[in-house]
Amino acid sequence: MSVHYRRIFKTQTTGVATIQELMQTMFVAEVLLPGEDVWIVSPWISNVVLIDNRSGNFDALNPEWGRREIRLADVLVTLMGHGTRAHVVTRNESSNDSFRTKIADLADEHDLQNSLTVRIQNQLHTKGILLTRALLMGSMNLTYNGMVINDEWVEFSLDPSDLSRTRLEFARYG
Repeated sequence: MSVHYRRIFKTQTTGVATIQELMQTMFVAEVLLPGEDVWIVSPWISNVVLIDNRSGNFDALNPEWGRREIRLADVLVTLMGHGTRAHVVTRNESSNDSFRTKIADLADEHDLQNSLTVRIQNQLHTKGILLTRALLMGSMNLTYNGMVINDEWVEFSLDPSDLSRTRLEFARYG
């Protein structure tokens, strides 16, 4: 029996490492075998740490990263450099300005503007990360508080039908 689905309840004292390791694994897998599109849907978003490369374990993914914590914008630019289109959907909140500016500046710097779409949806409450072969959805915003501090509930799925349905729903933002 293969398992395609997992539900995670995270509090400040339990599940934080699980979420961090899961997201690291999801994005490392995506960089290793990039797809056509990735979707980051989060009403509140910041340049969160996704990959811990301080030990150099992931140097081969992108030697330019160096031995440091690799953040969302770095990973998205790497994926866009491999031909992936990155779609970011968020709210027009001042707390999101820093990330929106960072990802736009990096896309410009690497001449990848055509691979990045940032959409503003002021009534957005949906939260999800849709990669080529993985989906993470639930109550968690893509912020430090969402990933580390707040109590959150997320569902992780590898089920192709979940991914397909979500891809169709997220495409409505496009």
